[in-house]
Amino acid sequence: MKRRIGKVVAWGSAIFVPAAVIGVNGYFTVPDSTQLHTVSGIHRQCVDYTHSLPLDEQGRFSLLVWNIYKQQRPQWDTALSQYHQPHRLMLLQEASFGPQLARWITQASLHYDQAYAFAMQDAVAGVMNLSKVNPLHSCAYTAVEPYLRLPKSALYSEYQLSNGQRLAVVNIHSINFTYAMAAYKKQLAALEQALARVDGPIILAGDFNTWSQRRLDAVRAMVTRLSLQEMRYHPDERMTKFGLPLDHVFYRGLSVEKASAIDNGASDHAAIEAQLKVTG
Repeated sequence: MKRRIGKVVAWGSAIFVPAAVIGVNGYFTVPDSTQLHTVSGIHRQCVDYTHSLPLDEQGRFSLLVWNIYKQQRPQWDTALSQYHQPHRLMLLQEASFGPQLARWITQASLHYDQAYAFAMQDAVAGVMNLSKVNPLHSCAYTAVEPYLRLPKSALYSEYQLSNGQRLAVVNIHSINFTYAMAAYKKQLAALEQALARVDGPIILAGDFNTWSQRRLDAVRAMVTRLSLQEMRYHPDERMTKFGLPLDHVFYRGLSVEKASAIDNGASDHAAIEAQLKVTG
């Protein structure tokens, strides 16, 4: 299946359409807010797929969660190639969809969905899901950074499971450059609203930018309300700021057989890997 939304062509979709041109070094685009829906003040746009094969194999699947640092470091493609072999679902933050990543995805024969946060020099930036199968449904959310005025993004997606359930997955890159909590909590609230309607299993994962105790407390309060568990890692080499980890995975309706967070040197963030079993 090949979808074209905006300027991106691949097996998947960039879920937002480019609009105004600004910036100085080449063109820089952000989604036109008149084209988007809003949820609790957060922009949202969705796409549905006609059918999907199960994400899991006999009740098990592997997961990667990784801030890929806009592919700025050497060997990002080598690392991603190693990860894509065992992992049926990969949740990337700071993915920059340019020619190199587009070529890699095509060669790997993976489905992708990306939240169109903004674009520069023909490369779309935003969180991205890569998977062996397409989801049934996917929504992109963007929330504007209060000071930088650049959007942070999230994806809410639903994947078919072999037991007939749907797995709800949120891939998030949280608002960063603000000490106030209002914008940060608003971004979380829109996603909590979506997840609160889910009866089945959930994965909530990504770069939460939890560099303060207030931010970490806000995230943990949200996951408590959703009855999610926090994943533990061995080893745990996650990136930290002020002594607090930035990347997290929370889950429900699944059991963790093993999980690790290893710094591979191909990004400034460690890659989280987990082997999961469906318990429902």
